[in-house]
Amino acid sequence: MFVFVWALFVLAVCCYLLFIISEPLERVGGRLGRFVRLPEDVIGSTFQAMATSGPEICLAILAATAFVAQDTWRGLGLEEKASSGCLNMCFSAMHNLIGIGCAGIIYMLVKKSVRPDQAIEISPSSKIGLIFYTVSSACLAGFILDKQLTPWESWVLMIIGILFVVCQFLVPGFVRRRAASQGNTDRSGKYDDTDGEDDRSLPRTAGGARWDFARDAFVYVALVYALVILVRECLDATFDLASMGVASVGGVLILFTSYVSSFPEFMLAYRYAKSVKKGALLGMLFGSNVVDLSFAGFRAIWLREPMVVETTGRHAELLPFYIWALPAVAFLALAGLWMGKVKFGHAYFLLAFYAVYVISGFVLL
Repeated sequence: MFVFVWALFVLAVCCYLLFIISEPLERVGGRLGRFVRLPEDVIGSTFQAMATSGPEICLAILAATAFVAQDTWRGLGLEEKASSGCLNMCFSAMHNLIGIGCAGIIYMLVKKSVRPDQAIEISPSSKIGLIFYTVSSACLAGFILDKQLTPWESWVLMIIGILFVVCQFLVPGFVRRRAASQGNTDRSGKYDDTDGEDDRSLPRTAGGARWDFARDAFVYVALVYALVILVRECLDATFDLASMGVASVGGVLILFTSYVSSFPEFMLAYRYAKSVKKGALLGMLFGSNVVDLSFAGFRAIWLREPMVVETTGRHAELLPFYIWALPAVAFLALAGLWMGKVKFGHAYFLLAFYAVYVISGFVLL
């Protein structure tokens, strides 16, 4: 009983500290992006997405290294530990795409910042993120039909993530330069990817710019490291719960670990929704998913051998269907957003689907 109470206490304290860290992380990451003249949605899908992906990447690395041989995850088999990194990526991706995204949209609806019948506009950066997420999640779902990820399959996911980051830095800027060269400078009827941001925070001298950039880069790395440390403590607590038989490994990953590792995305989404930064909200969530899934097979790459992907629930055979829900929902979202058919009011229906997905997955997996 003491272990159970202590694990819940650790989760509560670490989540509160993650909440505190999220504010300076958003501020510093935004300044870094504006130093290199990136719009807000691209900042969200690069600097902020990579920062919030730190916890998921941390778990993937821990599942691949000697950490799995220690007693921190006592009571769990090696295959269960090996699966944890990949499955955490999968369920965190669903939390980000629907759970956190819809919660942020509903928050804006409640605050009357947007209208339910208003179509959700999507920027070039968000399109790139959703396209790459659809591709990477489809590849992952196909790869693990045989309940394992091979090294070459894992490298495919990693390459998709690298290409995504490169495209995020290059393609949106090309689109804007092309629009400017054609004289399409007004934003009437177009997507506004600045969300009201300006460059007032930029230093006015070259020397001051270099110093401020170096300082912010150091703070950014320190904050990401703090995220990783805190989430690692949370992960220890959640796997203590799993070892006590509170739930299966699949249930713990769905209900505890994936929520903890997605907590930085949740806090940034809350801050973006509060500031009505729609482009940054979508860019951060889509980008974080792609970065997460690129590390889903890190264990196979590190050990140069196939890794097992399975759960220990009563109906573990249903796991592929839950994984295939990722590309299916991503494709529908991409098609609907691209055609302008998805409205803010649809967030209520998507959140209901997400609730069924999580609850049923916790019970069955």
